[in-house]
This record gives sequence, C-alpha cells and structure tokens, in this order.
Amino acid sequence: MADVVGMVAQSHSPLRWAAPPVGAADPGAHFVRAVDRSREIVAGLGCDVVVLFGPDHFRFAFYDLMPPFCIGAERVDGVGDYGTPSGPLPTAPDLALHLHRHVSADGFDPALSLTMAVDHGISQTYAALFPALDVPLIPIMLNTSAPPLPSPRRSREFGRAVGRALRAAPGDARVLVVGSGGLSHWPPRLDAFDADLPAEEREFLLTGRSSVADREAGRQEKVKAMGRASGRVNAEWDQRVVELIRTGGVDQLAGLSENEIDQAAGNGGQEIRTWIAAAAAFTEATGQPISSCRIDADYEPVPGWITGMGTVTAVATPDAVARVTGGL
Repeated sequence: MADVVGMVAQSHSPLRWAAPPVGAADPGAHFVRAVDRSREIVAGLGCDVVVLFGPDHFRFAFYDLMPPFCIGAERVDGVGDYGTPSGPLPTAPDLALHLHRHVSADGFDPALSLTMAVDHGISQTYAALFPALDVPLIPIMLNTSAPPLPSPRRSREFGRAVGRALRAAPGDARVLVVGSGGLSHWPPRLDAFDADLPAEEREFLLTGRSSVADREAGRQEKVKAMGRASGRVNAEWDQRVVELIRTGGVDQLAGLSENEIDQAAGNGGQEIRTWIAAAAAFTEATGQPISSCRIDADYEPVPGWITGMGTVTAVATPDAVARVTGGL
C-alpha cells in the first residue's frame, strides 16, 4: 500500500511570481516565508509521488467537454503562465492509472487524460513545494471555474475515494497529498451560461483550446491590472477556512453551498474544493485526523495578488498506516 506521509493545502495566485515581494515587510512576504517552511517540512518527508488536486483556468478543459474531475495519468506539461514551469513534468503513470481504476470502481467516473496541460492552478504549488521539479506528479483536476461545479460535498467524497485508492495501491511509495486553490478572490467570471458574456468570450470558453497561446498575454495583463488596483479579499472568511482545515473541520466546509461560497469568497473561492478533497483523501488514507498531526498553518491577505493566501501542512505520525491496516 502507498504510504501517505503528509498533506498540504495551499493558495496559489497568478501574481505570486509575477509580482513577488522584494522586502521582508512587503505584501506577500509573510506568505512566502510560510511556504518556505512548508517546503522544508515536505523535503524532510522523502516523498516519492505527489497527488495534487487543483483547478484549471480554461487552458486545458473547455465547455466542449468539461468533466468535474480528471486524473492526469501519463504525460503532463506545464503551460508556463505567470512564470510557472513550462514543458514536461515528471509523472507516475502506474499509480495514476491505479487511482483511476480504483476510484471508478468506487462509484466515481473521473475523466482520464494521458496528455494533460496544467496551468498555475497546479504547477505553481507543485513548483513551490518541489522547486527542482523532480518528484513525480499525479494531477487531479477539479472543475472549480466552469459551472456546473461538483458540490463541496461531492468533492469531499471524491477525495475520500482517492484516499481509499491510495490505501489500496501496490508498493510502498511515500505520497504527499496536496490541494492547490483559493482562498477568497473575485477574478473575471468564466461562465458560458452568463447572459451578459460577449459572444466572442463565450466562443472561447466553448472552443478556445487552439487559441490559448494567442490570448495568453492579454489574459495575464488583465489580471495584473486587477492586482495593481488591489483585489478584493475576505480575510475573516479565509482564516476560518484555514482553521477548519487545521482542526479537521472538513465536513463543515463540505456542507457549504456554492452560493454561500460565492457570496463570502467570490467565484475564485470555489477553489476550496481542492483543499476539501486533499484533506479528505489524507484522512481516509491514513485514518488520522488532521488535528492530530504535526501542523504548520499560516495566512496573509494579499490584495495585490487578488487572493487571500493561506497554507496548511500536516505530517502523518509514523503509526498512521498501522492504525488503518490494524497493524503490520
């Protein structure tokens, strides 16, 4: 069985590397130091594979076919947006295919991609934790951008199914489970059902795969302009989410409705589904509540990055696997 050794839930932002802090007191510097601590903790775990739940922002999945969940199982390429990794990333095809087969037998029907492109929603957090880009990655995309979205409760149950699949995996790979997304932010909506969406923009959401590269510079400039104007952030809500993940309150988060999240944290706040799924996968795989783990958690609101930036790192205790299996 795979040995799930830790869990990280971490915010990403398109401006995290495009507009980095220079001084120790600059906006974002506190979060960067927290990520540095997380990376050091993860480095000590000796991870063989990272299973990363993250979103896509219309660079891979479009409304011509929009799955709620998709597992990348063979070739994974970074898009390279906002200074994130570009080109092939290391993968773990055998374990990825096992996860897909097991989760499918467990009542879910995730899409399978043998050639997945990942943007900053996945690659930024992966690179922040593994800057050498040398740990095999299994990306699991959750649709958090394009309604209809899987519910937070369904995302929790999917995470649990992935956790059971990891527990049943052959071999003894040391696995880190990661959720990349959120927290509160209000980016431009990408919704094909929006009656006010210009026809050209709607066509991109439906069939824009071939024009991603041509539109990239314009998309990034719009987001950078939002950062310069300082984006909207709900720090109180963000801190509550961090606290619920830290204390094992995933069920409370899973009970939120899409509208409740949208009202409190914006359409970008829907990305907390990735945190919910990762936390559920970790607990299901290890049998260990996150609240009983060694934890490092922190938060900083960064309006200039248009996002509330949080991070939670949990390390499983050595006897977690023994408790799940009833002893080895």
